[in-house]
Amino acid sequence: MAVTREQAEEAADKVPGSSLSARLYDPFLWFAEKTGFSRWRKRIVGQVSGSVLELGAGTGLNLDHYPEGLERLVLVEPDVHKARILAGKADAKGIDAEIVRAPGEMLPFEDDSFDTVVETLVLCTVADPEATAAEIRRVLKPGGQFLFMEHVRSEKPRLGRLQDRLERPWMKLADGCHCNRRTVPMLEANGFDVDVTAAQDKFPMPPVARPIVSGIAHLAPAGSSG
Repeated sequence: MAVTREQAEEAADKVPGSSLSARLYDPFLWFAEKTGFSRWRKRIVGQVSGSVLELGAGTGLNLDHYPEGLERLVLVEPDVHKARILAGKADAKGIDAEIVRAPGEMLPFEDDSFDTVVETLVLCTVADPEATAAEIRRVLKPGGQFLFMEHVRSEKPRLGRLQDRLERPWMKLADGCHCNRRTVPMLEANGFDVDVTAAQDKFPMPPVARPIVSGIAHLAPAGSSG
């Protein structure tokens, strides 16, 4: 059952974030954007269609990549500071979008509302990835698509162990970001058929925030084990 907008905003107020981290977000990612992230965003976001929900829209780094002619565009961002920056960018670019403050675990939308859900570098940060996956499933229409780009726990044993050791200090540094989440298996265990379309371990990001994977997921058939 969907929560109300008021309930979602109340929960969003408890999500980690600050005015300083919101202002530093774009500069922190500037070099990564110039050397690959922006191209990946364009490829992922360019696939959206119909009624679209972006989860964790942040400061609006995906705004330039949305195709024209969408039926509906909803940008969800819980952090009030990032949401203000997001709203300003959308207005400046003349993008017709609804901006909603809500955490990924509490989306104030009816079941089967969206043809596409898209997110980039979000599931590493949500407090409860399984609950967020369940919400994505709930709001997707039958036959809808979930497009994602995430940094995940490394399959390299030494780096994976390092990510495990640094998880807590990295969370404090990066507004609750978990550097060691196994996001693809989590999605598969929560009812999605996942196709990883790209993986890259060479982006100029801290080692704890690599590799980066992107892909497309659809709801698994009823009765599937995931």
